[in-house]
Amino acid sequence: MVNSRLAGQEVLLIDDDTTILITDLDGEVLIEHTQPAPGVKYVGNGRPRGRRPDTPTTSPSPKP
Repeated sequence: MVNSRLAGQEVLLIDDDTTILITDLDGEVLIEHTQPAPGVKYVGNGRPRGRRPDTPTTSPSPKP
């Protein structure tokens, strides 16, 4: 779950018992995740499954 603009760049990954920390080579923290509890097999990202719904290009105008 790191931004796609960082694709192909080298990063440092620090993994301990409680967190996963991803930094760039200068030490700037890019993202930090908490490790799930023992026995947890899946952690969702909070978004519903499937593709994003198409959004109309213009919103309907309110009736006067």
